Amino acid sequence: MKEIVVQGMNGEMVVEGDKITVKHTGPLFLGKREVVLDIHSLQAVVYKKAHLLINGFLKLVPKGDNPMLYQTATLHQMGKDELAIILRAFENTNPQDAEDFYTYVVGRLDQIKASENNHL
Repeated sequence: MKEIVVQGMNGEMVVEGDKITVKHTGPLFLGKREVVLDIHSLQAVVYKKAHLLINGFLKLVPKGDNPMLYQTATLHQMGKDELAIILRAFENTNPQDAEDFYTYVVGRLDQIKASENNHL
């Protein structure tokens, strides 16, 4: 599996296989600015696409959390979240990277859920 890197305004997300790394560069995250997650610990990914004049975000939702809560989240809230990055409208270097990241992670989550259901 190749590595998919999504550059955001406040950091980056990298997925390689079943490992996701979130690195923050903003001043809000003092101390450890890198979070490494296994894809099996996630429940969902919330993706709001950046458009011409509107910023978007990518948010990883861990198991036990409700992904519907983040459908109406503001960019200010996502900027403070250690499992989210802001996607800049004007400077989005490659919006296809965010699409590829989202598609890959959601596909893997579907595979994991299907395999768990088969074991029951």
